[in-house]
Amino acid sequence: MAETKNRMGRDRPLGIFCVEGDWSPKLTARASVRELLQILEDVAGIDFIFHHVETVDGLFDILRRWGQKQYSHYALGYFAFHGRPGSIVVGRRSVTLEQLGSAMTGSCRDKILYFGSCSVLRAPKRELDAFCSVTGSPCIVGFTRDVDWIASAALDLILLQAITVRKDPDAVRHWLGEEFGDLAHHLGLRVY
Repeated sequence: MAETKNRMGRDRPLGIFCVEGDWSPKLTARASVRELLQILEDVAGIDFIFHHVETVDGLFDILRRWGQKQYSHYALGYFAFHGRPGSIVVGRRSVTLEQLGSAMTGSCRDKILYFGSCSVLRAPKRELDAFCSVTGSPCIVGFTRDVDWIASAALDLILLQAITVRKDPDAVRHWLGEEFGDLAHHLGLRVY
């Protein structure tokens, strides 16, 4: 994974590229992971790009743009959507890992992809392998169970910082197991 330096020449954390869908059909709903990202930026200096998407076309458009060289620093992709085994839910449509992979073919080399979504990584191994192969991603992270929004948001905050700072999926997996193993296990977190 390419190292990035800050103005003082020190390694800086990876940036986060986040796409988020609607959590509720209610117009009064305010739930968003944007505040988590803002905490990471304010406290830990982690850069982020955040986009709310409501349609599959909008999602695919923003994913194509993320693949541009100018955004290479944002090497942690964070997908914040409702999920099902092997797919995320955008609006009222399910988008499978195969469809997502097709939209990101070869553009995720050296990028870690995190699905902050229920059950997405409960997909069969062959689907996960195919997704990693077509995108070029060395690692995908997500839940194998339906999760509580608040509990998963707490783990999101911890996990996003760990990935951006440690940059190595094996180091993150080990650290999570040591420090937050019970919570990660309870939520069915999988580092694949």
